[in-house]
Amino acid sequence: MPNLIKNLPSEIKKNKLKTGVIVGLSAYWGVILVGTILSIN
Repeated sequence: MPNLIKNLPSEIKKNKLKTGVIVGLSAYWGVILVGTILSIN
């Protein structure tokens, strides 16, 4: 049990990093798609 508590912060950090990467990529592709649609119109 104490081991789990010790490992918790690193797990949260890992998940934050993963979430950050996914959000970043989604935003990046969103900007590209919007830019493409606007330049076509």
